[in-house]
Amino acid sequence: MSDKKKGMEIDKMAEETETSEELRLEDEQYKEDLDHISDMFEQDDLEVPDSLSKENVASMLAEADHNAKDKAENVSAKKTVKKHIWQKPLAWAAAIAACFLLVAVPAMRNAGQTDTSDLRTFESYSEIYKMLDDLNDTSKYDLYKNDVVYEEDADMAAGEAEGGSRTYAAAPGKKSLALNNGAAPTTSGGEEHSDTYIQVEGVDEADKVKVDGKYLYFINSMHDKVLIYQANHGKAVKVSEISAESGSNFSDIFLNGDRLVAISEIYDEYRDTRTSAVVYDVKDREHPEKAAEYVQSGSPVSQRMVGNILYLVTDQYAYGRDIPYCGDGMVTEDLKAKDISCVPSPARAEYTVIGAVDTASGKELSHVTKAVLGGSQDIYSNGDNLYVAGTTYIKKKKDDGPVRKYFLPVLSGDAATMIIKVRLSGGNIKIMDSSVVKGTIDDQFSMDEKDGEFRIATTSWNDSGEQVNNLFVLDRHLKELGHVSGFARGESIKAVRYVKDKAYVITYEQTDPLFVIDLSDSKDPKIEGAVKIDGFSTLLVPLSEDRILGIGYDVKPVESWQETVGLKFVIFDVSDPSKPEVVTSKAVDGVFSGVQDDHRALVMLGDGENARFIIPCWKEYDSYAVDYYENAEESGADETDEEIYDEEYADDSPHGGVLTITASDDKIDVVNYDEAKNAVERCPVIGEFIYAICDTDDVVTFNLK
Repeated sequence: MSDKKKGMEIDKMAEETETSEELRLEDEQYKEDLDHISDMFEQDDLEVPDSLSKENVASMLAEADHNAKDKAENVSAKKTVKKHIWQKPLAWAAAIAACFLLVAVPAMRNAGQTDTSDLRTFESYSEIYKMLDDLNDTSKYDLYKNDVVYEEDADMAAGEAEGGSRTYAAAPGKKSLALNNGAAPTTSGGEEHSDTYIQVEGVDEADKVKVDGKYLYFINSMHDKVLIYQANHGKAVKVSEISAESGSNFSDIFLNGDRLVAISEIYDEYRDTRTSAVVYDVKDREHPEKAAEYVQSGSPVSQRMVGNILYLVTDQYAYGRDIPYCGDGMVTEDLKAKDISCVPSPARAEYTVIGAVDTASGKELSHVTKAVLGGSQDIYSNGDNLYVAGTTYIKKKKDDGPVRKYFLPVLSGDAATMIIKVRLSGGNIKIMDSSVVKGTIDDQFSMDEKDGEFRIATTSWNDSGEQVNNLFVLDRHLKELGHVSGFARGESIKAVRYVKDKAYVITYEQTDPLFVIDLSDSKDPKIEGAVKIDGFSTLLVPLSEDRILGIGYDVKPVESWQETVGLKFVIFDVSDPSKPEVVTSKAVDGVFSGVQDDHRALVMLGDGENARFIIPCWKEYDSYAVDYYENAEESGADETDEEIYDEEYADDSPHGGVLTITASDDKIDVVNYDEAKNAVERCPVIGEFIYAICDTDDVVTFNLK
């Protein structure tokens, strides 16, 4: 074969490959656009007409494809026709949908429906740069080089063109392991075990400790290693460890069968912080192997895992003209402008970045990563939707009158909460809506979704300078349906739990009021009743339809304030919402727990009133140092507090333990308290044993009582 003929064959193969890839991408676009059309109808509570069903449109496209191919054989520009096979029928279908919506929208509005979100999607990087310049007040300066930037469409300040990429050196000694796409995860088998205490069933949350039926996986106290221990009938034996890469620290882990995902924050350069999700194959627990890595810009906010898909939320501050980026850990690329949105009037140059990883295959899904110019502090997800909450600030008008901020009338100039709604679907991410409510949230339990309606509880300040509390109900577009506000003046929210059409809200200043709020009428939520008790709960656990367990702090008065002195458990009777009652309470003074600030530290075995609660503990430092102090005073020794503390740390007295309680038959019983030498941070259960993980990385085991 001549060189010329060979060249023609190569060109033909290259053209066919290019055309095939173009058609594949267009096919993906077609499917995405069909989903978009369906979403347009769904968001406005319309039924998709049969003529525009996915099946009918697909049939029309197939026919158009056939006709276009026939036509392509009779024209010389065969490749050009192929490129538009999908586009023309799809544009036609979209036009029909748009026409239908134009007819339907007036009817929807007459029915009391609201308009869509004010979220803005950028069309170009220059639009993003202008917004960042305005927020940073650096419209003429390049923060990276201190050079003047005059062109509106200047390249990124970091010296990168649009769609630029970053390359990172591979860590020495690290291997990549090819995994089968879609491979079903296997398990280690073994005994029954506890799971991370989560907010929503079926939506897993990251923690620094995970277990299966045979092994424990936990991040050490220095956050530079993940330790893997075998649980052998009450004996914990270390089998391997995974070290964090240089410049990074582990924050959380997930476990999905034989896949361990380690979340870490990586500091490479000043201003360049990114979050990594590394998938490890741990089928051989003694020799874990790195399978894949996904990174995205920003510091970790929180994560959720639905099925095999891990959704990662990070917060990135834009110091200059920073663009969010993501990739496989070796090479990252800036997000396209069309994948970046902006909330109305963002308070700061701060992005929320949302990415996804398939933990079963190790496949990073960087093509679905989205970003929103608007910061984030916490998230809530029910698996279908993810809500990102971030603190923003509201400025008053000059006359100090009411301030319109997006959808709600806000009367204060203090902090508010920006909400971003994100649709999740098998790894796909779609930014839907945004809104702002006055006040700030306590934690993720302040948020909830039911039947498409979003509920959120906040603490704000009134015009008299007092703290007050609020609960808002928003529709599927995050427009306000109703609210109750201004309750518990002078107090702040410490715990929230939603159960069906009820919200249970704990506020605290001097006492612990539990408010029962009726949400059955979304447009008119009402406080039905309240009850007070000394101390305050920070976690509410439903036991039954009419019993709630509160876990929190016991307090004692000290002059004009309250001192927290230990753990406190309360059972609330909410059978009569208008008259909630405290059934019983129990205090364990001198003992504290991570559960008081982090729900994931709680181990709940069983359901409801038949459950046992396993709680990691540590003892109050001053309470067991006081004996040394008194002895020193009696002997006339001149010891400083620091010397006393050092002496206490040197002794063999127990500094922590594991508390087991039950809350049934309207009684709180302390079943057992197992003492440990060091403070216990987590206490997972495997089989009949509690494996207490101490702050010194020791694992101490106790029989489950």
